[in-house]
Amino acid sequence: MPHAVSSRFRLDIEGMRAVAIGLVLVYHAGVTFLPGGFVGVDVFFVISGFLITGMLVAEAEKRGTISLRRFYARRAKRLLPIASVVLVAAAIVTATVLPVSESRTFGVDIAAAALYVVNWTLAGRSVDYAAQDVGASPVLHFWSLSVEEQFYIAWPLLLILVLVLVRKRRSLVRPTMGVALLVIVIPSFVWSVVLTGRQDPSAFFVTTTRLWELGIGALLAIATPLVRRLPAWSGHVLAATGLAAIGYAAVTFRDTMGWPGSAALVPVLGTAAIIAAGNIVPAGAFQRLLSWRPLVWIGGLSYSLYLWHWVVLVAGRDGFGLEGARWGMALVALSFIPAWVGHHLIENPVRFSERLSVGSTTALVTGAACSLVGIVAGLSVATFAAPATTSEVAGGAEQAHLGAVALGSDPSASVLGTPRDSYPVIWPPLADAGMDIPSYDRAECFTAPTESEAKACDFGDVDSDVHLVAVGDSKLAQWYDALDLVGKANGWRLTMYSKGSCPFSDSGRVRDEQTWQVCSDWNDATLDAILASQPDAVITSQGSKVAVLPENEATATETEEDAITGLTRRWQTLADAGIPVIVLADNPRPPSGYDAITCLTDNAQDATACAFPGDAAVDASGIPAQSAAAAAVPGTVTVDLNDYICPAQQCAPVIGEVIIYRSGAHITNSYAVSLVPVAIERFATAAREVGVAVPASSA
Repeated sequence: MPHAVSSRFRLDIEGMRAVAIGLVLVYHAGVTFLPGGFVGVDVFFVISGFLITGMLVAEAEKRGTISLRRFYARRAKRLLPIASVVLVAAAIVTATVLPVSESRTFGVDIAAAALYVVNWTLAGRSVDYAAQDVGASPVLHFWSLSVEEQFYIAWPLLLILVLVLVRKRRSLVRPTMGVALLVIVIPSFVWSVVLTGRQDPSAFFVTTTRLWELGIGALLAIATPLVRRLPAWSGHVLAATGLAAIGYAAVTFRDTMGWPGSAALVPVLGTAAIIAAGNIVPAGAFQRLLSWRPLVWIGGLSYSLYLWHWVVLVAGRDGFGLEGARWGMALVALSFIPAWVGHHLIENPVRFSERLSVGSTTALVTGAACSLVGIVAGLSVATFAAPATTSEVAGGAEQAHLGAVALGSDPSASVLGTPRDSYPVIWPPLADAGMDIPSYDRAECFTAPTESEAKACDFGDVDSDVHLVAVGDSKLAQWYDALDLVGKANGWRLTMYSKGSCPFSDSGRVRDEQTWQVCSDWNDATLDAILASQPDAVITSQGSKVAVLPENEATATETEEDAITGLTRRWQTLADAGIPVIVLADNPRPPSGYDAITCLTDNAQDATACAFPGDAAVDASGIPAQSAAAAAVPGTVTVDLNDYICPAQQCAPVIGEVIIYRSGAHITNSYAVSLVPVAIERFATAAREVGVAVPASSA
């Protein structure tokens, strides 16, 4: 006789949902005493896998088949209506309070969230250093819902195939399902360990590294009849061990560690142990604790609360500057209001609607309509959020905007006054400026954050015998298109080596132990490659004036002294090998939190309101360390273009109708290219100083 899963509503699982959402809320609020609160999502995955599989197995054993229409209809009623409302809210937040420079990116995110594929969108962004300045997406949290929805689509289909096999071979349902599930769980877990071990940030988001977590819950649902036969004492032990495991992970784990990987076994198996304990001793002490009414209430609200809390946090932090853990907790508390309203006025009424329960078709159509609402909301933001005055430039009109050329031959004599206090036309359009990046092939030219390989690509005059290497972090890479034109004009073949947040130096930036080591390994590999190729000169730049030397890495304290020493060591090594160094001075760094695009949007009639002090911007950049190291290594020369980037005491946001800064401290590709006439001459002069051949026409 088949074993049916009990239909008893498990209050302890509602309590576990409360624990999971509590961990997530506190973590997202920025409270430091639970640095591993992100494991709450892993708890949710196991619970979802258990409940969904239990329902499907019960139907399979009772009916001998699974109705996909009924299953997907239930999921649509349960998940999509309230999700569509939150997506519309996220679209409104994006269009009204978040930086316009991110409107297109976030609009696409919202549409992807409505299609439940945003986890893949975020995974791609996580390994794209060009997207480093993109803020927190208002639908970032939908990544986990996307993983679950993809599981919900694929898992029932696999179970139907299993049932066909069961009928043909007259085998038992549960054991066959278990074997089929292991075919998913084992490869997914192995891939999770492998991809996490590579320090690939996409491992956090992709479905393939997360399926095993849902699969553990599913395996437990399949094994429920066997679990119930275990002695009562084992249930108490499992519950205590499981809660301890989740608590340990929440208190000791850090978001700087590789995740999910093998470490995720702790909260995943801990959750499975608690669920199993509830099957063995339904009225045990820990089950009664988890069935406490306030926990059950929060657990019932958990889906709506999960949806709303992140949108409220992003609106408060990024839209209104409400920073810090106290504001974070206040915003989280505030999110209970729309969560409760949404739960009682949208989620439950639709979920338990008699009209939608009559047939699956109506529920599926309703769900599709809800998804369409989210898609339209996202695409509307992506298409229409930018102010109309910023999109007046016709195709190809960027050639008409002078940028740095508008400053003439003596930028210090230029006055950015009345004629340019406001700009009816700005290039690039504000909605596009945040991604106005160089055209290099990132896969070929740019070493990803998790990689240490010395990737390289040739550009400039690729047929020339005069060979220069351009090496550094993203502040070097931002000059790719400009250097390409400089190389062609001066007759140089250029080779670029670049890795984000990783200066070409004997010292490095500390994010965590893993990324510091990867940066160090990349430096070693790149130095070896340069020494082996013996270029005529090396062009280098970087974006920070602080770093830490290998011998001081244990302290993880970045200092300007270590940065200078690290650069001096690296450049002296090149000089000793007969390779001169040309330093491309870093551009001035805007104040922390400064966003030129947002400021220009808010001050369309007075662009001078978006200027910032030049001296402080220079001091905050990599220039102090570069200058000191250059003075310490004989023969090193510097190319400084900053008199054309910040020609006055106040750094203007726009010159020659071209935006200078995209989000953060990087300059737009458009403005970098506008500097090419000046850069050709100055690089030619620097090259002659270090003995590099330059055509006579580059005088």
